[in-house]
This record gives sequence, C-alpha cells and structure tokens, in this order.
Amino acid sequence: SCYNLKVEQLLQDYITENLHEFRKEIQYEIKIITYDYQMEAIKQEFHRQNPSEYQVFMILFIE
Repeated sequence: SCYNLKVEQLLQDYITENLHEFRKEIQYEIKIITYDYQMEAIKQEFHRQNPSEYQVFMILFIE
C-alpha cells in the first residue's frame, strides 16, 4: 500500500542519514589517530637524534 511505501522510504532516509553521520564520526576518529601516530613518530625521530637542551626547549616552546 501507499502507506507502507511511505514508511519504508522514511525508514530508508533515516537510516541513510544516520549512517552518513556515523561514517563522518569514524573518519574523524581515523584522522585523529593518524595525526597522533604521525606526531609520535616525529617525536621519536627527534629524540633519536639526541637533540641539545636548546633544541628540546624550542620544541616544547612551539607546542
């Protein structure tokens, strides 16, 4: 019936919209994790090169 088709369409629209929002949340979390990973890799490389006290101070000051 027409009523069932309307309800079905409303449900599909609702689900599609919420899946889109959920996908955006997941993509945001992936970006955060990727950023954290990259920052940690940079920090480890910086410390691996035995920076001077001045260099460490400058990095801390910039952050």
